[in-house]
Amino acid sequence: MKKWKKLLGVTMALTVALTSSPVMTGNVEAATATITAAIGKTPGNANPLFSQKFGADPFAMEYNGRVYVYMTNDVFEYNADGTIKDNGYSKINKITVVSSDDMMNWTDHGEIPVAGAQGAAKWANNSWAPAAAHKTIDGKEKFFLYFADSANGIGVLTADSPIGPFTDPIGKALVNRNTPGASDVTWLFDPAVLVDDDGSGYIYFGGGVPNGKDADPGTARVAKLGADMISLDLSASGGTLGRINPPWLFEDSGIHKYNGKYYYSYCTNFSGGHPADIPTGTIAYMVSDNPMGPFTYVKTILPNPATFFGVGGNNHHSVFEFKNQWYIVYHAQTLAKALAESGTVPQMGGQPHGYRNAQINKVEMDANGVIQNITGDYKGVPQLKNFNPYTRVEAETIGWNGGISTETTTEPGGMVNSINLAVSNISDGDWTAISKVDFGTTGAGTFKANVASSSVGSTLELHLDSADGTLIGTLPISNTGGDNVWKTKATSVTGASGVHDVYMVYRGPAAGNLFKVDSWQFEQKSDVHELAAINASIDKQKIDTVSGTNQATMKVTAVYADGTSEDITAQAAATSSPSGIVSVSNGVVTGIGYGTATINVSYGGKTDTLNLQVKDLNSELTVKKITVDNASFALDAGKTAAFKVTAEYMDGHTEDITKLATYANTSPAVADVANGTITAKASGTTLVTVSYKGTLGDAATTQINVSVNTPAVVGIEAEAAAENSVNAYVYGTINGHTWSLVDGQSTKAMLFGPDNGFAMTGTDAATLASGSTLNYKVDFPASGSYNVWLLAKSIDFNSDSIHIGLDNQYKFTANGIQGVSNGQFKWVNVSATNGGIIGGATLNVTAGIHELKLWGREDGLIIDRILLTTSSSTTDPIWPVQKVPTAEISADSTVKPGSSFTVAVNLDNLTQSVYAQDVTLSYDANVFEYVSVTGTNDNIQIVKEDKSTDGKVRLIAANIGGVAGASTPIFHLTFKVKAGVHDTTGVITATQAKFGVGPEGTVIQGGLGSKHIAVGSVEVVVDKSALTATITNAQSLFDSAVVGTQPGQYSQAAKDTFGVAILAAKAVNDNASATQSQVDSAAAELGSAVDIFKAAVMKSADMNNDGNINVGDLAMVAYHYGKDSTSADWATAKAADLNGDNKIDILDLAIVASKILE
Repeated sequence: MKKWKKLLGVTMALTVALTSSPVMTGNVEAATATITAAIGKTPGNANPLFSQKFGADPFAMEYNGRVYVYMTNDVFEYNADGTIKDNGYSKINKITVVSSDDMMNWTDHGEIPVAGAQGAAKWANNSWAPAAAHKTIDGKEKFFLYFADSANGIGVLTADSPIGPFTDPIGKALVNRNTPGASDVTWLFDPAVLVDDDGSGYIYFGGGVPNGKDADPGTARVAKLGADMISLDLSASGGTLGRINPPWLFEDSGIHKYNGKYYYSYCTNFSGGHPADIPTGTIAYMVSDNPMGPFTYVKTILPNPATFFGVGGNNHHSVFEFKNQWYIVYHAQTLAKALAESGTVPQMGGQPHGYRNAQINKVEMDANGVIQNITGDYKGVPQLKNFNPYTRVEAETIGWNGGISTETTTEPGGMVNSINLAVSNISDGDWTAISKVDFGTTGAGTFKANVASSSVGSTLELHLDSADGTLIGTLPISNTGGDNVWKTKATSVTGASGVHDVYMVYRGPAAGNLFKVDSWQFEQKSDVHELAAINASIDKQKIDTVSGTNQATMKVTAVYADGTSEDITAQAAATSSPSGIVSVSNGVVTGIGYGTATINVSYGGKTDTLNLQVKDLNSELTVKKITVDNASFALDAGKTAAFKVTAEYMDGHTEDITKLATYANTSPAVADVANGTITAKASGTTLVTVSYKGTLGDAATTQINVSVNTPAVVGIEAEAAAENSVNAYVYGTINGHTWSLVDGQSTKAMLFGPDNGFAMTGTDAATLASGSTLNYKVDFPASGSYNVWLLAKSIDFNSDSIHIGLDNQYKFTANGIQGVSNGQFKWVNVSATNGGIIGGATLNVTAGIHELKLWGREDGLIIDRILLTTSSSTTDPIWPVQKVPTAEISADSTVKPGSSFTVAVNLDNLTQSVYAQDVTLSYDANVFEYVSVTGTNDNIQIVKEDKSTDGKVRLIAANIGGVAGASTPIFHLTFKVKAGVHDTTGVITATQAKFGVGPEGTVIQGGLGSKHIAVGSVEVVVDKSALTATITNAQSLFDSAVVGTQPGQYSQAAKDTFGVAILAAKAVNDNASATQSQVDSAAAELGSAVDIFKAAVMKSADMNNDGNINVGDLAMVAYHYGKDSTSADWATAKAADLNGDNKIDILDLAIVASKILE
């Protein structure tokens, strides 16, 4: 009974598909085929260098015509609820490396495993801020990679190539705190290396700001390296490390040599009191005639990234020469900012969180060797040469991309066999592009790629100059046998000559992981019509043995060196193994037994293979149930959480259908719930019903309960106490110990010191009265039980406790901060009674003003921030955004190519009346054109509009009557998408905002808003009229065809094959993303299927046309017995193919015999 039910279900499904599909006629305006937006590095720009991953603290090394950039491997860190936390650096133990020979297209070489159990230097915990060098030793070129183990020492690795594999030659740190001259260096990190003209090596490192030494920290060091580059030659500096004294040093040593002089560069610190010509967080430099110094300060050259990109942080750089031009590589948070603002990574909560990426700009010197001021931007540097497509190209060589990732592969690498990456995590519409590919005048004729796939029906489209530009070739990619089973596939190319950007657009039916690409190569077009390769593809990955779902269609294409191709499906030989699973006839593959089959296809001495599985599809396609990994969530407003929905099918296999399911939300105002992410919005509860239906069967459902609480939150910058105001102050000194200002993680922090082992353990009134306290008057917004969180750093377990009080009353002592901090700034809930904290308690507070008091207990504790909240969440808190006066930018998130659009500038969070503003906007000039500006009303008077610099407009305006309040629109600017621009993203950013307050005349430095705007695809009208007419005619023929053995009837196999062809054509017709070429091809293929089906009609058995059916007719069939459509005389012999199955066999003889007996 079960078997019959299965057969009935499948047959009915096929019948409905063939008889009930609506047929559309006329011209159809196709929905734009999805193209994944470029984020971070957009087409035409050279910065950031890449956008598929992060890379910080960059150091550049030139070798053999390529520049290699080595970087700290920034990777997302997550809270327990799945949200992304601030970059903590403590888990970084790899070094990222990329290289380029043209400064636009960068090859991703992946990550070098440096520290930890899986790294080369197993003694090290971290690998930060790398530097690299190469030198010929004993006649062989050797490569050296220097890195910082957190801030506690510097290691060195060696290799025989710039990308590794690297090994640890000494098994310990090259520099540590026992190195003479290193004991008083606050941070032993950030190495820079120089190999001088005579082959001598020098290493520069250090950083940190000792208390009271902001202007002259004295923590930079230099040492000569031994001839082997893996030891120190301290004899060159008197037996100890050489000292460098950069003014206002923070970190980030850099070194280069120019015109015989040595340039030491560094990042300035963030302390107060800087002179106007040495701003905070800026790259400055010094010069010497000797690599060991002394160095003389010259000037600053590169401002903090916040100046250019609206997001700051530390500044880290390297100056290098490449092909007779000097450059600076530095990091910024532009990629993280773009990702956060795009909404594609909701776990970021709209914040960059300190994740960094590398950028490059030119460096110019005047006649005296003085470095000129450098401007950071997205445009970057020009491409140095055109790209050669006629050699093996690693697929992870990328100019720009949308959506992809890279991963390691075991396929042999192009530079080092054991090191190779592939482009992966590919979804429909993702793409990669190469800038300025030079095909030459002859042009390309073929294209091949090494690919791996476990799915079917995917293609790699080759476009010129944009993701939907001229299509020069399409590479079909079927199942290669698995995600890590690699095969080289080829296709013909037409119309590729001259210099163009080449976009490889990845297409396929699956939601993700369509296939992987290891490498690719074009071949130059030949004058000879010579077979270069064949490409076999198939339209299904799985079939059944049941009629209706038991067939797949194979297509074999001959690829010729002259750029032409032809369908040779009928001529190609196809054999399957093992036997008994599928049969192959004239391009139709039929399932005859369960199992996995490999189809070997050959033609003209060229071969290709296909993989197909035959199995029970009814149980595979019917969902039994769906489940969610967490069905109940309790979240604070503003928090996010992740979930996963899994479908279990009747055959027992499971699939992640999180992004495929539908979600019905009873209270969307409480929380957004969809696609695996919950975003808590407002207090309340909501019930979400999740539903999913397989290809067969009924929909299955499950539910998710979400409750949202809006906790009270108060944030305090600890350093506010250093101002000793009425509302925040430091009080008292005990045994020479008090709270003082030091560097923090965010800005500044407060240290209970000096750190010499003191502890004030008593909590009686007299002892507490004699102590040193941080005091803050806090306006608590609501009554409740508050947890006390500290962004704190303890040096060791003798500096990890604090006394907490409220309104001059001692409340509790928290101990164990080191267990959380581990020597780094970490959020610690000192009210907790678990997680390593001992003695914690909450503060029960009534709404209103109370005084929070923190007594220093053990010296050496540093507190950066204090957060008080009624939330019971155990994940790191989100720092409350301080509402500052801001020039905020708003506009549509997506605009059409060639369109004009309006950008509004609002003044937000104004607590004073602003009567004038001076606002500068920067925009991607290769994406947008600035047109004009107007005030939002007659009271907004535009006094000056400066648009002289492409990519920038400065607006000075007066506000008659003043403006104030939460948000006031002041400007409406008109922009236009530049001609020819589409499928990209541009950014418009406020880079300066000064607000004039009346009547005092004071000036407020405003916050800076920005807006990423996606430019969509060009809308294409696809004419489907010919296809729909062909489908209508084919459907009519199918419906009228009768299965049987009488003349004019058809075999069941012929009708089934014809039905499959109609379904394939309908799939293209119903696909809103189908291109014109796909539609035309579908119409042609269905037309061919009609001709084949008509030819398959049962013929009369009266072969000799004598009016009788007898042995004479049987003899004529027997004469041609064994021939098929590949036989040389098939044109004559096919008259004996009475059942139209393209072969003459026992079935044809049986037809004549049965007629003789009638």
